[in-house]
Amino acid sequence: MEFDFIRDRDGQCSLELNGEQTALERWFNAKERQSLCTLDDLLEVIADIKQGNKREYTGSDPEFQITLTKDDCLITANWLLFEEGLKDNEYENTSLEEQDLNNDENDARAECGLDDFAYLLEEWREFLRENQR
Repeated sequence: MEFDFIRDRDGQCSLELNGEQTALERWFNAKERQSLCTLDDLLEVIADIKQGNKREYTGSDPEFQITLTKDDCLITANWLLFEEGLKDNEYENTSLEEQDLNNDENDARAECGLDDFAYLLEEWREFLRENQR
């Protein structure tokens, strides 16, 4: 996973991922992930999962849900979870509507390995520590 950390002239920090991980990029760039305490808490959860003290973790914020397992990290936009719950009750979509939804889903969901996610989280935390005023 290739990434760049950016600090603009106004001091705002952001993460850019090279590839199709739009949801992961948006998750990292949310205001909630600018807090070192929040990142420390999440790194502790990851350590607990790796040590076998926890099997799984699920957390959510106003925009995303994150699920961590011993192998994977899955980030899903809340609107997508809501729509998946409604699928059984939905009418038939046309193929054009389905294609638009699939494109939106690609931007609303991201998955990576837990080790890769933990590494990115640690690097992001260090970047913020060095660059926040």
